[in-house]
Amino acid sequence: MLGSASNVSGARRGPRTVPPPSRGAGGAESEARVILAWQIGVGAVWLAVWEIVGGATGSIWISRPSLIFAQLLRWARGDLYIHVATTLTEVVVGLLIGAAGGILAGLWFGRSPLLAGVMRPIIVAFYSVPLIALTPLFIMFFGLDMEPKIILVTIVVFFLLFFNTFAGAQEVDADLIAAVDLMGSSTRERFQKVIAPACVAWIIGGVKVALPYALVAATTGEMLAARRGLGFLLSDAASQFDMTALYAALVLLMLLGLAVSEAAAWLERHMLRWRHAAG
Repeated sequence: MLGSASNVSGARRGPRTVPPPSRGAGGAESEARVILAWQIGVGAVWLAVWEIVGGATGSIWISRPSLIFAQLLRWARGDLYIHVATTLTEVVVGLLIGAAGGILAGLWFGRSPLLAGVMRPIIVAFYSVPLIALTPLFIMFFGLDMEPKIILVTIVVFFLLFFNTFAGAQEVDADLIAAVDLMGSSTRERFQKVIAPACVAWIIGGVKVALPYALVAATTGEMLAARRGLGFLLSDAASQFDMTALYAALVLLMLLGLAVSEAAAWLERHMLRWRHAAG
């Protein structure tokens, strides 16, 4: 009787549902390997088609991957490292200076409505000027060395970080500020404990956006007037109608852009671990 009663009660409850297995870290790694394999396969097919078409047509305008690779090897045996180091130096120095200034100004203006209202037309006016138009001015003032390109990168990064940090400072929860004020906090403690931590996600988002733009600004300045840098290699090849060297310079910029993108993604994962853990 007990056995039949338990069977009846089990029948009333219906079949037990088994939760689907979670993908976990192993599933994520397997998916990443599949995506990587597809990326390599698509890239290999594209290069093979390009090589075949370039060899069949013999056109100097499309070149061939084998010729581009040979050009990269010739540069690597020469002074390629000088050009790469020049562009990276301009990006890193301009990024550090522009980020520091943009973050400080964004925090200051974001928590000072009167100052923000006074300075807003000036900032918008400067931001509205195309940066490419300022490059000749910087070259006239500072010459053909790295200084004009660093200033150009600094300005680009400054505005991107300023607007992001400014928006983050304005979005700080007023209840949190009121709570720490009730505890008798000073202005410095309020900034360190509430305002700055609340703006971290905004700042990291600004840095992630600013990194590729910093590379674009440095390369643009080098293309206009420079003696070294990847932008100089690009403009020099274009002036000589050397399509193989032009494609080789573009490949270098693409690889550097991928490295910058991965650095930005790593920075976001490292600084915002709590967001990824919660997701």
